[in-house]
Amino acid sequence: MKNILITGGFGKIGRYFIQNHHRDYHFRAMDIKAENSVFPENVEIVKGDLADEQTYEKACEDMDTVVHLAGVPDPDATFEQVLHTNMINTKNILNAAIKQRCRRFILASSAQTIEGYAKDIQINKNMPVRPGNLYGVSKCFGEALTAYHAYRNDISVICLRIGAYEFPSDFTEMNARDLSAFLHPDDFNQLLTSCIAAENIQYEILNAISDNRYKRLDITEAKEKVGYKPKANAFELFKLKK
Repeated sequence: MKNILITGGFGKIGRYFIQNHHRDYHFRAMDIKAENSVFPENVEIVKGDLADEQTYEKACEDMDTVVHLAGVPDPDATFEQVLHTNMINTKNILNAAIKQRCRRFILASSAQTIEGYAKDIQINKNMPVRPGNLYGVSKCFGEALTAYHAYRNDISVICLRIGAYEFPSDFTEMNARDLSAFLHPDDFNQLLTSCIAAENIQYEILNAISDNRYKRLDITEAKEKVGYKPKANAFELFKLKK
């Protein structure tokens, strides 16, 4: 059973992944807002801030994989907000993962890294980044920093450009453009398990959306590189005809 550290483990994505796979892995859930009653007893909980060296060093001890979800996800965030929470804290936990000889580092990047492109263009990972906001800029930094360490310090890295992660029960009014980037939580769980298990990867950027009829991001490489098998199609799920 692999040891998996989830930073931001009490957020929407981390919580759902741990709740559905706590029998498959030994999880260590780290969050500044940790609560003892959320997870089963076999989930280890670490309450702490990634700005604290002692906390992030200890969090990475004996871990096989780090899934770094913690951060400010706000497209309207200021540079000061993303500098500390998304950029410096990513540096901190990545350095700790390298020091503790973790096998793999999975970074929660974002579709906001390419949101500056026209809405009718499908994006693949070989296109230059074009962030639409400072949050996207911070994720571009994360992709570049992890690439540097993947090749310099021999840690396997996968960056996942996450689209519109939404539970169907929370669906409000979304247009065709919004649905083109939809990511069903069950599809993302399957992608994460595939990324944890994948072999022979030094560094990859993979797009993470569901199998929508029209896709804002090309998911071909996610299917080929790690065996991603998305099932949801937002246009059918939400009955949007146009």
